[in-house]
Amino acid sequence: MYVCIRALPQLGEEFLAKSGLELRQVICIGQVSAGQILDAINSNAEQVILIGCADENCRHEIGPKNARSQVDLSRQLLTILGYPAEKVKFISTPDVESKPKGLPHTSPFVGQDFSPASPDVTPPLPPAEPAGSIIPTEVQFTSADFVCIDCGRCSAICPVARTELGFSPRRLIKQALDSARDLPVRALYACLGCDLCATVCPANKSFAQTVLKLRAIAFNNGAEPVKAHSGIMQTIIRLMAKNQYNQKRLDWLKPELKVRDKGETALFIGCLPYFNVLFRELGVQPLKTAENALRIMNSLGIEPVVPPEERCCGHDLLWLGDTEPVRSLAEHNLKAFQKAGVKEVVFLCPECLRTFKIDYPAIVGETGLKLVHITEFLVRNGFKSGDAERRAIVTFQDPCRLGRHIGIYDEPRRLIKGLKGIELREMAHNQNQALCCGGTSFLECGAAVKLLQERRLN
Repeated sequence: MYVCIRALPQLGEEFLAKSGLELRQVICIGQVSAGQILDAINSNAEQVILIGCADENCRHEIGPKNARSQVDLSRQLLTILGYPAEKVKFISTPDVESKPKGLPHTSPFVGQDFSPASPDVTPPLPPAEPAGSIIPTEVQFTSADFVCIDCGRCSAICPVARTELGFSPRRLIKQALDSARDLPVRALYACLGCDLCATVCPANKSFAQTVLKLRAIAFNNGAEPVKAHSGIMQTIIRLMAKNQYNQKRLDWLKPELKVRDKGETALFIGCLPYFNVLFRELGVQPLKTAENALRIMNSLGIEPVVPPEERCCGHDLLWLGDTEPVRSLAEHNLKAFQKAGVKEVVFLCPECLRTFKIDYPAIVGETGLKLVHITEFLVRNGFKSGDAERRAIVTFQDPCRLGRHIGIYDEPRRLIKGLKGIELREMAHNQNQALCCGGTSFLECGAAVKLLQERRLN
């Protein structure tokens, strides 16, 4: 239970002493984020209640308004996850009498400092037997890694190093050679995994893969990087990995969009339903991407499988270093496709495609599925782009995961060039030399990332 300090006296010390609730005091109830609320749910809280001042009594003026907004956001996300929205509520002090209404006396409430609670109604999935786990206890270095210290080409080309804010891939390798268990957290999570360095490496080494393993070690040893949006995305993924509720993730499907329960081709939607809620205030609607993809596939006579039990691929947890939930997600998603008779999965998101194609085999073994990007699928099936609505000059940003990680460069450009009235104009750095957009897996979104974004937009 989060309680504003000014609202605390309204509850009464006697009630709090007898309630058995876990209490966390905050200066203003408007400081509590949806990320903190969902983190409490993930840590087995049966319910989370925010108690704050009445609107007219709030010294910060918008505290109750912010609290209602975060509660509403939490409820929307919980609803998609399949949880009861009533797990979260906001109460203002005019609603709180000497015996507060609406506060159960038996349920544990969890604040920021979590402790074991009563058995969760959503028991975690049973742990799987290790199958090519990527969770190392140590990274095995070879003589080639020591050569990296003398070379340093990676540091010369690294977009983060070139922001002049103190990061260097070569320095991180040297520190890892000294002790992979004692790396500076900010430096370890400064790497974007873009693998631009691999294009100049004489040994063709993927620094991103090394970082992935180092982060698994660091996370298991308690590393805590700064997480964007109060870590809400990582918490949503963990909730998907552990819960047994049926998600309500397909409410956006319109009657004219044709999908199947079983079939050989599937479309992976990923976290778009959650992004649609999280980033609505920015005026973006990620689910429009899924709708448009389905319309195009339908126009080609294809009705793909869109499994309602599909869950996040686990990409952002994997790059945090929290690998065990990813195993559960991998097994669950592969089982869902197997149940539906799927042989080929089409991806809209390069990060999801990379996770299935490169990381899943390392975690649970070969998937047995054909995994393709939407642009590959459309080119292969003869999709014609047609006429553009208006004449325009456009450019294409090569996603690092789609380009350097997987090697897909031509198909997106073929589709763009097929649009009559559109001129594709390449940026100075493109294809395997494309500069990273600054995407960070919702981690360490600091000054270096902002500089990268500004440079790329310029």
